Amino acid sequence: MARFCVLLCRIDDEQQPDELTQLARLELPPVVAAQRSPATALDELETQAVSTGQAVMRCLLRHQWEALDQELAAAAQRLSPPEPPPG
Repeated sequence: MARFCVLLCRIDDEQQPDELTQLARLELPPVVAAQRSPATALDELETQAVSTGQAVMRCLLRHQWEALDQELAAAAQRLSPPEPPPG
């Protein structure tokens, strides 16, 4: 039986635009038809898809926000370099 996963990767356009850096690998829950009731299978799969999609987006946005935070912190440090010690 095949399994599925979502890979979250970063692309550094300026340094290596053709190279992907893997940030996370999210395994998707297995879907086993024999374990589903025909009457409720579609609703169960839809609920599972929404839940999985939200988890993927949370992870993706967390990585994006962390990258933005690092970029903004570096920019702030460039604008306000540390002062030399008094003396």
